[in-house]
Amino acid sequence: MHALPRRLLVGMAWAGLALATTASNAVELRGFRGVPWGAGVDSLGPVQLASTSGNVSCYRRQHENMLFGDSPLRDVRFCFHDDHLFMVSVDADTDVETLVQEFAATYGPPDGSASAKTIWGNRTTRARVEMVAPAQGSASMLLYSNEFEPHDKTQGKAF
Repeated sequence: MHALPRRLLVGMAWAGLALATTASNAVELRGFRGVPWGAGVDSLGPVQLASTSGNVSCYRRQHENMLFGDSPLRDVRFCFHDDHLFMVSVDADTDVETLVQEFAATYGPPDGSASAKTIWGNRTTRARVEMVAPAQGSASMLLYSNEFEPHDKTQGKAF
């Protein structure tokens, strides 16, 4: 009679462990600041063109919130490939450690770090986030949609 509840508990423990292992690399970002991945430029409202390269165009919203948590931001660019949001680039006026802590407070600890990058997710998750320190006292955060990110079909490389 005690074997059934024990088996049930062991099964539930294994299922929970499997779910936790699967979710550890899953950054469940469905977009950024109310703009879903894949949305068109018109979803931003009034914008200013920041840059273009081939089929990729990046824009700044006119009335952007220039804080991420308590960290002041210098720039926020929404980048589109063929009119589909696939990346957001955020430059902060704070050190990378502070920005990492701000992001981790909501999304959990990073999945890893490599060559001065702090990373959440990977190319198999819905989205991924990379943070770097381009200069002392500043930080940059790139948020990508793996579904909408452009790929070089001849080379198999992402943008």
